[in-house]
Amino acid sequence: MSEYILTENLHLGVTPAGTYYAVQDNAAESGRLFLHRLFQEAVTPLFTVDVACELSGYKKKRALEFVHWMQEAGMIVGQEQRESAPDETLERLLPKLLRTLSDEGKAILAESRGLYLGSAGFTHEAAEELAALSANLTAVYARHKELLHGNLGYRQRAWGLVDASGNSEVGFWPLYIGQNRFTLIIGGIPQFNQPHFKRLVWALEMRYGNTEIPV
Repeated sequence: MSEYILTENLHLGVTPAGTYYAVQDNAAESGRLFLHRLFQEAVTPLFTVDVACELSGYKKKRALEFVHWMQEAGMIVGQEQRESAPDETLERLLPKLLRTLSDEGKAILAESRGLYLGSAGFTHEAAEELAALSANLTAVYARHKELLHGNLGYRQRAWGLVDASGNSEVGFWPLYIGQNRFTLIIGGIPQFNQPHFKRLVWALEMRYGNTEIPV
Protein backbone atom coordinates (compact mmCIF):
# COMPACT_ATOMS: atom_id res chain seq x y z
CA MET A 1 0.00 0.00 0.00
CA SER A 2 2.99 2.35 0.40
CA GLU A 3 2.96 3.21 -3.30
CA TYR A 4 -0.58 4.53 -3.10
CA ILE A 5 -1.48 7.94 -1.75
CA LEU A 6 -4.69 6.73 -0.12
CA THR A 7 -4.19 4.65 3.00
CA GLU A 8 -6.58 2.63 5.10
CA ASN A 9 -7.05 5.30 7.77
CA LEU A 10 -8.56 7.82 5.37
CA HIS A 11 -12.09 8.32 4.09
CA LEU A 12 -12.85 8.49 0.36
CA GLY A 13 -14.18 11.93 -0.55
CA VAL A 14 -15.13 13.39 -3.94
CA THR A 15 -13.57 16.68 -5.02
CA PRO A 16 -15.54 19.45 -6.78
CA ALA A 17 -13.71 18.51 -10.00
CA GLY A 18 -14.75 14.89 -9.54
CA THR A 19 -18.30 16.02 -8.88
CA TYR A 20 -18.42 17.99 -12.11
CA TYR A 21 -16.97 15.09 -14.09
CA ALA A 22 -19.50 12.67 -12.59
CA VAL A 23 -22.62 14.60 -13.56
CA GLN A 24 -21.80 16.61 -16.70
CA ASP A 25 -22.22 13.59 -18.98
CA ASN A 26 -24.08 10.29 -18.87
CA ALA A 27 -21.57 8.19 -20.80
CA ALA A 28 -20.84 4.99 -18.88
CA GLU A 29 -17.16 5.48 -18.07
CA SER A 30 -15.39 3.63 -15.26
CA GLY A 31 -14.42 6.78 -13.37
CA ARG A 32 -17.93 8.18 -13.59
CA LEU A 33 -19.49 4.93 -12.37
CA PHE A 34 -17.04 4.85 -9.44
CA LEU A 35 -18.06 8.38 -8.40
CA HIS A 36 -21.76 7.70 -8.72
CA ARG A 37 -21.37 4.64 -6.49
CA LEU A 38 -19.45 6.74 -3.98
CA PHE A 39 -22.22 9.35 -3.98
CA GLN A 40 -24.69 6.59 -3.11
CA GLU A 41 -23.01 6.25 0.28
CA ALA A 42 -24.63 8.24 3.09
CA VAL A 43 -21.21 8.60 4.75
CA THR A 44 -17.78 8.76 3.11
CA PRO A 45 -16.44 5.19 3.46
CA LEU A 46 -13.18 4.37 5.16
CA PHE A 47 -10.77 3.28 2.46
CA THR A 48 -10.01 -0.45 2.32
CA VAL A 49 -9.09 -2.83 -0.44
CA ASP A 50 -12.60 -4.30 -0.31
CA VAL A 51 -14.14 -0.84 -0.70
CA ALA A 52 -11.85 -0.12 -3.66
CA CYS A 53 -12.92 -3.37 -5.31
CA GLU A 54 -16.63 -2.74 -4.66
CA LEU A 55 -16.64 0.81 -5.99
CA SER A 56 -14.45 0.18 -9.02
CA GLY A 57 -15.71 -3.28 -9.97
CA TYR A 58 -12.11 -4.45 -10.34
CA LYS A 59 -10.07 -7.05 -8.51
CA LYS A 60 -7.49 -6.07 -5.91
CA LYS A 61 -4.43 -4.93 -7.90
CA ARG A 62 -6.40 -3.20 -10.65
CA ALA A 63 -8.75 -1.64 -8.08
CA LEU A 64 -5.85 -0.13 -6.12
CA GLU A 65 -4.27 1.20 -9.30
CA PHE A 66 -7.59 2.68 -10.33
CA VAL A 67 -8.15 4.44 -6.99
CA HIS A 68 -4.61 5.80 -7.17
CA TRP A 69 -5.26 7.10 -10.69
CA MET A 70 -8.54 8.72 -9.58
CA GLN A 71 -6.71 10.60 -6.85
CA GLU A 72 -3.88 11.62 -9.17
CA ALA A 73 -6.51 12.98 -11.58
CA GLY A 74 -7.98 15.11 -8.78
CA MET A 75 -11.32 13.29 -8.73
CA ILE A 76 -11.15 11.94 -5.17
CA VAL A 77 -9.27 12.81 -2.01
CA GLY A 78 -8.38 11.08 1.22
CA GLN A 79 -10.00 12.75 4.24
CA GLU A 80 -9.13 12.23 7.89
CA GLN A 81 -12.67 13.09 9.00
CA ARG A 82 -15.69 11.32 7.63
CA GLU A 83 -18.34 13.38 5.86
CA SER A 84 -22.09 12.78 5.77
CA ALA A 85 -24.59 13.45 3.00
CA PRO A 86 -26.97 16.39 3.60
CA ASP A 87 -29.82 15.25 5.83
CA GLU A 88 -32.22 18.14 5.15
CA THR A 89 -35.04 17.82 2.65
CA LEU A 90 -34.30 19.15 -0.83
CA GLU A 91 -37.01 21.75 -0.39
CA ARG A 92 -35.11 23.29 2.52
CA LEU A 93 -31.64 22.60 1.18
CA LEU A 94 -31.86 23.84 -2.40
CA PRO A 95 -32.33 27.61 -1.84
CA LYS A 96 -29.28 27.72 0.44
CA LEU A 97 -27.02 25.70 -1.83
CA LEU A 98 -28.17 27.23 -5.11
CA ARG A 99 -27.40 30.74 -3.91
CA THR A 100 -23.73 29.84 -3.45
CA LEU A 101 -23.29 28.50 -6.99
CA SER A 102 -23.50 31.91 -8.69
CA ASP A 103 -21.41 35.05 -8.22
CA GLU A 104 -24.74 36.90 -8.35
CA GLY A 105 -26.56 34.55 -5.96
CA LYS A 106 -28.97 33.51 -8.74
CA ALA A 107 -29.53 29.87 -9.62
CA ILE A 108 -32.33 27.41 -10.42
CA LEU A 109 -32.50 23.63 -10.44
CA ALA A 110 -34.88 22.26 -13.07
CA GLU A 111 -35.85 18.72 -13.99
CA SER A 112 -36.11 17.33 -17.51
CA ARG A 113 -39.77 18.24 -18.02
CA GLY A 114 -39.01 21.92 -17.50
CA LEU A 115 -40.32 22.24 -13.93
CA TYR A 116 -38.09 23.85 -11.35
CA LEU A 117 -37.35 22.14 -8.05
CA GLY A 118 -35.66 25.05 -6.32
CA SER A 119 -34.61 28.62 -6.97
CA ALA A 120 -32.56 31.41 -5.45
CA GLY A 121 -32.36 35.03 -6.57
CA PHE A 122 -34.95 34.72 -9.35
CA THR A 123 -38.62 35.61 -9.19
CA HIS A 124 -41.10 32.74 -9.39
CA GLU A 125 -42.12 33.79 -12.91
CA ALA A 126 -38.53 33.99 -14.15
CA ALA A 127 -37.72 30.61 -12.60
CA GLU A 128 -40.70 29.02 -14.36
CA GLU A 129 -39.75 30.48 -17.73
CA LEU A 130 -36.06 29.60 -17.48
CA ALA A 131 -36.88 26.07 -16.35
CA ALA A 132 -39.17 25.63 -19.37
CA LEU A 133 -36.43 27.02 -21.62
CA SER A 134 -33.98 24.47 -20.21
CA ALA A 135 -36.22 21.64 -21.43
CA ASN A 136 -36.27 23.15 -24.92
CA LEU A 137 -32.48 23.42 -24.94
CA THR A 138 -32.24 19.78 -23.92
CA ALA A 139 -34.38 18.85 -26.92
CA VAL A 140 -32.21 20.99 -29.23
CA TYR A 141 -29.07 19.28 -27.96
CA ALA A 142 -30.60 15.84 -28.45
CA ARG A 143 -31.44 16.68 -32.08
CA HIS A 144 -27.95 18.00 -32.84
CA LYS A 145 -25.85 15.80 -30.59
CA GLU A 146 -24.23 13.93 -33.46
CA LEU A 147 -23.01 17.19 -35.00
CA LEU A 148 -21.94 18.91 -31.77
CA HIS A 149 -20.45 15.97 -29.91
CA GLY A 150 -19.42 13.79 -32.85
CA ASN A 151 -18.48 15.77 -35.96
CA LEU A 152 -17.36 18.97 -34.21
CA GLY A 153 -15.96 17.28 -31.12
CA TYR A 154 -17.48 19.65 -28.56
CA ARG A 155 -17.35 17.80 -25.25
CA GLN A 156 -19.36 20.28 -23.18
CA ARG A 157 -23.14 20.07 -23.04
CA ALA A 158 -23.85 23.40 -21.37
CA TRP A 159 -25.60 26.30 -23.10
CA GLY A 160 -25.22 29.98 -22.30
CA LEU A 161 -26.28 33.50 -23.13
CA VAL A 162 -23.09 35.55 -23.29
CA ASP A 163 -22.31 39.26 -23.44
CA ALA A 164 -20.03 41.01 -25.93
CA SER A 165 -16.97 39.96 -23.92
CA GLY A 166 -18.00 36.31 -23.93
CA ASN A 167 -18.99 36.30 -20.27
CA SER A 168 -22.04 34.25 -19.34
CA GLU A 169 -25.15 36.16 -18.35
CA VAL A 170 -27.11 32.97 -17.77
CA GLY A 171 -25.93 29.41 -18.31
CA PHE A 172 -27.69 26.03 -18.50
CA TRP A 173 -25.63 23.15 -17.10
CA PRO A 174 -26.84 19.53 -17.32
CA LEU A 175 -26.62 17.29 -14.26
CA TYR A 176 -27.04 13.56 -14.90
CA ILE A 177 -28.14 11.70 -11.77
CA GLY A 178 -28.92 8.01 -12.28
CA GLN A 179 -31.51 7.83 -15.08
CA ASN A 180 -32.50 11.47 -14.56
CA ARG A 181 -31.34 14.66 -16.21
CA PHE A 182 -31.50 17.94 -14.33
CA THR A 183 -30.43 21.39 -15.43
CA LEU A 184 -28.62 23.85 -13.22
CA ILE A 185 -29.45 27.35 -14.44
CA ILE A 186 -27.01 29.97 -13.22
CA GLY A 187 -27.14 33.72 -13.53
CA GLY A 188 -23.67 35.22 -13.86
CA ILE A 189 -20.46 33.25 -13.38
CA PRO A 190 -20.85 29.71 -11.99
CA GLN A 191 -19.07 28.79 -8.78
CA PHE A 192 -18.57 25.04 -9.12
CA ASN A 193 -15.16 24.67 -7.50
CA GLN A 194 -16.43 24.53 -3.94
CA PRO A 195 -17.96 22.08 -1.42
CA HIS A 196 -21.53 23.37 -1.84
CA PHE A 197 -21.63 22.06 -5.42
CA LYS A 198 -20.62 18.64 -4.18
CA ARG A 199 -23.27 18.74 -1.45
CA LEU A 200 -25.94 19.60 -4.02
CA VAL A 201 -24.99 16.65 -6.21
CA TRP A 202 -24.70 14.35 -3.20
CA ALA A 203 -28.19 15.30 -2.04
CA LEU A 204 -29.58 14.65 -5.53
CA GLU A 205 -27.79 11.31 -5.75
CA MET A 206 -29.25 10.21 -2.42
CA ARG A 207 -32.75 11.26 -3.49
CA TYR A 208 -32.82 10.36 -7.18
CA GLY A 209 -29.80 8.12 -7.89
CA ASN A 210 -31.93 4.97 -7.88
CA THR A 211 -35.24 6.58 -8.86
CA GLU A 212 -36.42 7.67 -12.28
CA ILE A 213 -38.62 10.75 -12.43
CA PRO A 214 -41.69 10.04 -14.63
CA VAL A 215 -41.57 11.86 -17.97
